[in-house]
Order: sequence, then C-alpha cells, then structure tokens
Amino acid sequence: MQSNLSYFITLPDGETLEYHFTFDGERYILERESPTPPPWTELHFQQCPHCPYKGGKGPAYCPAAQQLSLVVDDVDHLVSYETVSLKVVNSQRTISQETSVQEAVGSLLGLIFASCGCPHTEFLLPMARYHLPLASAEETLWRACGSFLLAQFFRKENGETPEMLDDVLRRYENLEAINSAMAKRLKSQVNTDSCLNAIILLDNYAKHFPRYLEKSIHRLKPLYVAYLMD
Repeated sequence: MQSNLSYFITLPDGETLEYHFTFDGERYILERESPTPPPWTELHFQQCPHCPYKGGKGPAYCPAAQQLSLVVDDVDHLVSYETVSLKVVNSQRTISQETSVQEAVGSLLGLIFASCGCPHTEFLLPMARYHLPLASAEETLWRACGSFLLAQFFRKENGETPEMLDDVLRRYENLEAINSAMAKRLKSQVNTDSCLNAIILLDNYAKHFPRYLEKSIHRLKPLYVAYLMD
C-alpha cells in the first residue's frame, strides 16, 4: 500500500511550489526519482567519509542528493529569511503555517533525508512516516524517544540486544557528517543561501539534539506519573 504526502510552499510573489511524495507503504521509502540526476549527485562527488557505498559498491547516485536535486533549482532564487506560506497535506490532515524559507525548506529536506534510502538516515523512517512539519525541539524530543523505545521493543521481540542511548547519539553524529558533505555538494551549485541555510538548520539540530536529549529527557517524566505508580 502506498502513502502520499504533499508540500505546498507559496512564495511572496504568489507562485506556489508543489512537491508530491509517494512512499513505499511498508517501509516508507521515497519512490520519487530524477530522470537525469545532475553531476553533483553522483555518489563519488563529495562523498560522505562514512558512506557505506565505497569500493565500487552501491548506487551510481547518492540517495539523499538525488532526492534533494528535485528541490534545489526551485528554491535557489529565494532568500532564506523571506516569509512564505507552507501547507502540508496527507490523507489524515492539512497543516498550514506562515514561516521563513529556511524553516519551510528545512522541514522539507528533513523529510527527504529521512526517507531517501540512505543507510545512515533509515533510523529516522518512523518519524518520516509520522512526519510533523516545523516540529519544535520538545516535540522532536518526544517523537525521537518514542521511536527509539519502540525500536527496542521490536529488537527484543526479534531476540536482539537492545540498544543503549549512546547508540542513538552515534546515529545523530552520523547525520552531522551527512549534512556537512551535502553542504559541500551544494556550495558549487547554488546562488542563494536558502538550501544551504536549511541544511545548516538540520545540522544544528543534529549537533545539538544529543545534548538536548540528555539534558531535557527528564522534563517529560511528569507526564508519565501514571506509568510509575505501583
């Protein structure tokens, strides 16, 4: 069963950029493909240092860069601080909000990176399945922790050793390397800061989220008093 989600970004001049996503219904991997991916999306170009596709293995194009290429040209003329109207539609609901270009594009790129098929971002697939555009840090904390704990339930069900919180922090460190390499890919291709700032936004999140997680997770404890009672 396939799932669909659409992003509509209405620009200051009234033009609306539309992105329609189709996901594999079982794993929620993006099924969009660029017919002729640009050279900067080739796997070996500014390849991530920890990329699992090395030594001639893997696809010809970086999964994240290939999906990103379908957005870059559309937003390259925009300035990151401009205000746009964002609308995200799926089969359950419509979410609308006025926001900046970099926030709207950052939310879009976050969905693309999580579901593009890169082995290092696949742990974010559950959050892509239940995508929440423009989520706050606290909302993301709750969703990330819930996703992690459900993953441990499935690991235990499969007879596998549960992961520790340190494993989650390591995964976010891997995201930093991806964001850095993606920014290098884009620097020679873009004319404005819209995409680069969106990636910087994602990178700041990846950098600071582990520390935020360690410091803030106990803020959620009062919500779970009923689970802690004998």
